[in-house]
Amino acid sequence: MTLGQLGLVLLAQAAQVAGQILLKKGMTRTAGRVSLVAAGTAMLTFWFLAWLKLLQGLDISYLYPFEGLSLVLLVLASSLFLGEKMHRSAWIGMALIATGMVLVGLN
Repeated sequence: MTLGQLGLVLLAQAAQVAGQILLKKGMTRTAGRVSLVAAGTAMLTFWFLAWLKLLQGLDISYLYPFEGLSLVLLVLASSLFLGEKMHRSAWIGMALIATGMVLVGLN
């Protein structure tokens, strides 16, 4: 994986998380709903297009574990931006996912 590909992976995963947070905020509000949903949709569209680009140059078996990064980031972001509670099981799950990503990255 090149440095550019790694940057695109990280940017894509951040966009996916931001998109989900924006959609959640938009769908739970009455005022300003359309702009939040539109912004969330734009972020997820960027993620999708970046993912397609990454699939051109990387094996999916190597790339897909990075989806675990978005899960970890989403749990953290939902706690920070949505006020959702993080239970101990969430912390344990995130640690296991991070460990798995490191192990896959060693290959």
